[in-house]
This record gives sequence, structure tokens and C-alpha cells, in this order.
Amino acid sequence: MSPITGKVTPMMGKVPPMVGNARDVTATRITDARVWVAPKLEQAACTVEDQIAPRVSSFLHEAARRVEPAPLARTRHRWPMLMLFAGLAIGVAGALMYRNKSGRWAESTRETTAETTRWAGEKVEQAGARAGGKAQEAGTKAGGKADEIAGKIK
Repeated sequence: MSPITGKVTPMMGKVPPMVGNARDVTATRITDARVWVAPKLEQAACTVEDQIAPRVSSFLHEAARRVEPAPLARTRHRWPMLMLFAGLAIGVAGALMYRNKSGRWAESTRETTAETTRWAGEKVEQAGARAGGKAQEAGTKAGGKADEIAGKIK
């Protein structure tokens, strides 16, 4: 046996009673601490409710008042609504005028279309006549040249 083992073995018998004693002392001390702390916590709670909470509450109310935006003036909302209704009224008036004059507009469009068609037809005839005259000239020239070349070949 080693010298340490000889010293430790007698102490092993003393450990269980020491553990039980330590457990009892610790339980007693924890109970004493809880008895002492409970009134202190109660007093702290009352202090917070009576002194600190009102200060925090007033601080939060003041912060809320500072952060809250100012109320909008009602006059700001009148102009856009007025402009909207004015635009709507102008649109309705324009629609009524268009509906009343749409028949006359259709007639004038038909007349204008007929005149344009007549004018375009005249222009096509004139262009055709000019093209026909140019084609006749070109044919005459080509015929003369062809005869001239045929005469040189013979």
C-alpha cells in the first residue's frame, strides 16, 4: 500500500456524514437567504410601482407626443378633390359635346373622303396619261434605233 492510500482510507468513512451535514447547512442557509430576500423584493416592487414606474410612464408619454406627427390641415385635401371634380366635369361636358356633334362630324368626314378620293383619281389619271406619253416616246425612239441597227447589220 502506498503512503497516500493509508491516509485516504480512514477519511473515506468520514465523508458520508460530512456530505449530509453540508446538505443540511446549505438548505438552512438557502432558507435564511430566501426569508431575508422576500421582503427586500417586495419593497423594491413597491418602490418601482410608486416612484420609478410613474417616471418611466411620463417619459414614454412625452416621447410618444414628440414622435407623433402633427395633424394634417383639412385645406390640403380640398384642392386635389376640387381639381378632380373639375376634371370630371370637363370630361363629361366634352363627352356630351362629342356625342351631339358626332353626326355632323361623320358627314363632314364622308364629304372630305369623297373629295380626297376624287382628287386622287384625277391625279392617277394624269400620271397615267403622262406615263403613257413617255412610254409612247420611248417606244418610238426604241423603234427608230432598232431600225437603224437593223439597217447596219444588213
